[in-house]
Amino acid sequence: MAKPQLPMQFGPYPTKMGSKRKDRQTVEAGSAFYAGPGKDILTEGSQQVPDKNSPTGVSTISCIMSGGSGDDTYKFNKKEHWAFVADGGGGKDTVKFKSSSHFNPDSFNLKSDNIISTILINKRDVLVLTGNLTTAVIFTDPFGKLDKNNKIEKVQFGKKKYSFKKFYKSMKKAQSHDNYGDLHPFTRSTYAKLGATGILNLESIETEALTDGSAFGIAAYNNSLV
Repeated sequence: MAKPQLPMQFGPYPTKMGSKRKDRQTVEAGSAFYAGPGKDILTEGSQQVPDKNSPTGVSTISCIMSGGSGDDTYKFNKKEHWAFVADGGGGKDTVKFKSSSHFNPDSFNLKSDNIISTILINKRDVLVLTGNLTTAVIFTDPFGKLDKNNKIEKVQFGKKKYSFKKFYKSMKKAQSHDNYGDLHPFTRSTYAKLGATGILNLESIETEALTDGSAFGIAAYNNSLV
């Protein structure tokens, strides 16, 4: 009898697996959840902790949310959060935020302490984050450049829906708006540079896996085991 295949772990994030049925799961801070097939609903569960080395006095323990084949939903219910969204299995997928989200293009807060940055990483992934680094989302391969099954189709704020491409273009365009230049910068970078500057807390193995795309292979593989 063949040995059962074991799931893989990405970096320090312990692997948790879903079921073949519809999963409704809050993904705990510091963990990765691979939902497999079904119309899964994953809710981020990142956690803020005191950090005397952080300019804001806190840092956020992120999580990884990954759905497989099926029309998956990724929910962000809190104002502050850190998470990776790594869909690896196809379907029509939606990322849902509250209408009051920092990242809602229709309601940008123009206060100088609320800088919203959009960063295209390695010409493939998209990071949106607040200037104080307490809130961020990394969309991994949302355009499906590595694999069309990785695509994120919709981003929703309250009841308003955008295609991911339209959401990305709105964030990118905000930089050139009369009042948004300094408050909504758009830049291009790499995982190596973001790790070196401390924007992302990455070990070398995580940096390499994200850069060469093997991290997405882990997501697709783990989802295939469910």
